[in-house]
Order: sequence, then C-alpha cells, then structure tokens
Amino acid sequence: RLTRALGRPVPAVPLKPRTIERVDAGDHVREKVVYRTTSHMDVPAFVLIPKSVLGRKGRVPAVLTIHGHGYGAVDLVGLSPEEKTGGNAHRNYALEVVRRGMVALAPELRGFGQRAVDEDQLGVILRRRRDPEVAFFHRDMCNVQNLKADLLGHTLMGLQLHDLRCGLDYLAARPEVEASRIGACGLSTGGMMTLFLAALDPRIRAAVISGTLTSYRSYAMRIETTCGTQLPHGILRFGDLADVACLIAPRPVCFESGAEDFGFLQPVARREFVRIRRCYRVLGVPERARLDAFPGGHEWHGAVGLPMMERWLKR
Repeated sequence: RLTRALGRPVPAVPLKPRTIERVDAGDHVREKVVYRTTSHMDVPAFVLIPKSVLGRKGRVPAVLTIHGHGYGAVDLVGLSPEEKTGGNAHRNYALEVVRRGMVALAPELRGFGQRAVDEDQLGVILRRRRDPEVAFFHRDMCNVQNLKADLLGHTLMGLQLHDLRCGLDYLAARPEVEASRIGACGLSTGGMMTLFLAALDPRIRAAVISGTLTSYRSYAMRIETTCGTQLPHGILRFGDLADVACLIAPRPVCFESGAEDFGFLQPVARREFVRIRRCYRVLGVPERARLDAFPGGHEWHGAVGLPMMERWLKR
C-alpha cells in the first residue's frame, strides 16, 4: 500500500557516474559527482571520503546524508552561504559522518540547490503586471513540483525516493564502501526522506531521523506546515508516519525532536514514538528504537543518533 501511495514506479537506468571535481578538504577528500537516475535526469552530489581510508585495503561503512529545506547539499558539507554568519540548522552533518571515519554521500534533492527552479513563473508574471498582490505572493515550490508530478501519475516524494535509491546504488559501488554497512540520516524534509527510504529499502542498516517525527493529522491537517515533497497519495486511508516507521523494525533508528520545534511538536513526537517502540518491543529489540528529545528547535542535534548509528554500522 505504501509503495502504491508513492505513485507509479520509475524505470531504472544505468547510473553512468562521473567525477567532476576533487578537493583536498583537510581531514577528508571531497568529490563532486554526477550520476543518472532517469533517461533525462542527472543528480549532482558530494562524496566525502576520510583520508584515513585512502590507499589502504578494506572497506568502511557509509551514510547517505539527505538535506532539508535550505540551500541544498552544500548545507551538509561546509559550503553553505550561511557559513559566514554562523551556519544553519543542518550543522554540516555530512562532515560529522566523515570525521567518524565513514564515507558520506550528500545528493541534491529535486527542487533544491542546483536542481531548484530558477524562479516562480507566476511571481514573474505578477511583477511584470505590477500587480500589488506581488508583495504578499509566496508559494512553496515543493507544492508546485508535486502538482506537476501528479499530472504525470507520480508523487514528488516517489521521485525523490527513486533518486535516493539510485544514490544507494552509487554508494554501494564505491571502492571504499562496505555495501552491507550503509546508514542514512536527514533533517526535516531530509528526515522524511530518510524515514520512508529506510522503511522501503533494507539496504539502510541504521537511520537517524531529525525534525520529522509527528503525525500527518498534526503537522499537515492542523498546523499546515507540510509541503508537496512529503506527501504519499492517500496515506491516511491506511496509516500514519508511526506506521511507516514500524516498517524499519528491527533495524536501529533514532528520532530527534526539539522542544522548540514549531512544526513537528515534541509532545506529538513522544506520543507517536510510543507506538514505534511498541513495535520494536514485540520484536524483542526495544533498545534499537531511540527518541532524542532535546531542548533545541527545528535543527540537527546528532548527540544520541549519530553515535548510535556509528556503533551499529561498525560493530
């Protein structure tokens, strides 16, 4: 049912990866790569490789790091425009991963960063007409892109997840990576992608899901902070986010929830986590589901989830 809710499947194509840049970043090497996900779509991504693994035999774990709203993958690797003013809510978690001796892949999601729409065309029209409403005009382009996907029988979430699965294919084929030891993590939209990807793809062996645990009834129906990239079609007919999270079991997962998060309310996260933990308890592994309820806002924390994921991937 979940697979059907994500829209019709996208045909697989050869990745045809290529490296277009390689930079010495101090304690790691940063590559910029491009790989194909459909016959007419390429994905740019950063690969961070610890220098400690270069030139030696053996493979190491890897983590697919997925960004949320912001500037895109640059927010994860130390290249965000906001670095000069103190950084942003992502806190460069791909750098945290590589500094723990694991390879990190940070791909660009559809509609973000280098894959963003240049400008909202309706806004362009309103400005040309000198319409006074332009001062109040704003659309979340995730919603616009989801409408376009819907016309073609897809959901934007389904297309994003297809691209991310291609990212897993690419990561597993890297010579430094132990393909049986891959994790995933993300904040906000990136957390939502991590939640669904881990539920659907068993190659994700451990996950950290930040600023995401809630219910559609809370953040979509009541608070209305959802966006088009996070919506499987008709999902509330048979379940909610906690039910999706139960599909990750018995693999280890940590959910991060900030007390000051305005859209993903911590009391809701605590309530939904009770349902998830029950699922893990039935399977006899309650310790593999963790909730990091920290005092911050809608931001990456990492204090509990990242060490937990590292332990599981390296054990």
